[in-house]
This record gives sequence, C-alpha cells and structure tokens, in this order.
Amino acid sequence: MRDPYLYEDVPVLKNKGGIKDAEMLKKAEGDITLYSMSIVYGTKFSKLDAATLCEIHRIIFGDIYEFAGTFRTIQMTKPEIVLGGDTVRYSNPDDIKRELNSVFKEIVKLKSVKNKKEILFRLVRITASIWQIHPFREGNTRAVISFSVLLAASHGIELNYEIFKKHAAYVRNALVWCCQGIYSKFEYLEKIYYDAAGMLETLDNLKNKTEIKDYTVVNGYYVADYKEIPHEYDDNPK
Repeated sequence: MRDPYLYEDVPVLKNKGGIKDAEMLKKAEGDITLYSMSIVYGTKFSKLDAATLCEIHRIIFGDIYEFAGTFRTIQMTKPEIVLGGDTVRYSNPDDIKRELNSVFKEIVKLKSVKNKKEILFRLVRITASIWQIHPFREGNTRAVISFSVLLAASHGIELNYEIFKKHAAYVRNALVWCCQGIYSKFEYLEKIYYDAAGMLETLDNLKNKTEIKDYTVVNGYYVADYKEIPHEYDDNPK
C-alpha cells in the first residue's frame, strides 16, 4: 500500500498547487510558510491546547496542503543522520490524541510555576514531547516551535523566534536527541531556548561559556551537513 498523502505517480506530497516536483514544492512551501508563520506569531489565541496546535498548523500550511490542521492517519519513519540512520519513534496515529492530552496536562501545571528558568526547563521537555508525537503528516517542527513560542509568551517569556528560524537545522537535530528515551539529551535544545529568552548564561550545564552561541554541532554532528530526508510511510509498524 502506498502512502495516501503522496501522488500515485511521483513520491511528492499532494498539494493545492498540483506541484509534482519535490524541489519546486519545497520552495513554494518555504515561500508560503515564511508569511503564514508571521500571521501565527501575530495572533492572540484564547487557549493553547490541542485544538490551537491544529489551528496553528492550518494557518501555516493551509494554503498548500489539504491535510493542514488535521492529525496524520499513517505511521511514519525517517532516517536521522544524527542518529546514524535510526528513526525517532513517533506516536501511532491511533494514540496521537490521547498522548497529546497527556502532554497538555503538563502545560496546565505550568500555571503554578513562577520561576521563569523552571518554566523554560519544563517548556523544552513539553515541546520535545509534542514533537515526538508528530501529530501531522508534514510541518511538525514549524508548528510545534510556533506553539512553543506562544506558550512561553503566555507565561511572560518572550522568545526571539528569529533564532529558531536562523538555526532551523540545529533545532530539528536537537529535537531528535530529546526523543531517545533514557538516552535523551536535552542540553542542545535547552541552549537555544535559553538563548532565545535572553537567559543563556543562567544554564547550569554549560561547559564552555565562550562557545555558548555556537549552533554548528549537535552531539558531534555538524548541522551544516544536514540534508532534509522525507518521512517514509511505515505500512508495517511494530
């Protein structure tokens, strides 16, 4: 069985522009989302819940994908060079809603936290959890980071989202390392979040203060070598 999100004759996501060239679609998507993400950051959402996450995804990708704002219906894998070709274990489609609800209970708990450093500490882990669920067929990183920026703002922490955009490859590879179970490494994502909040120097686990804004390496992997690899349809999930 083929991935139902792809055209039957070419391995390209079905899109509203009818674009069947992967590079052309990538460029069109980039142009569209550059504008639509600014709309998200300028929107005041009354709630920050799962429905809002879907709405953020719809705003960002609604002009190019019919599936924008809806949870994926298939299981996916993606070889990660930073993991030596292994994949993140994304949530099963049937579990997405339940697992998101569990994460959003942690968001509710943030209301009782007053220390901004502690809020950021928890926010990094909440962001990584939502990202590992990977609710959507495409565009999870942009939607989840956008949601995270708005969530931080709701707790009085203004994150400079231009830093995330500038270091997009670093952010994605940092998220990958946050999703390795007992082997997870959160320090890479923590570093850029604290930098975006203007609180980088307060991080306890910084080893080299002279390289605190170096976003070239994630766990020995040079992010400049990162090449985007499409998600693959897993028709035999374990």
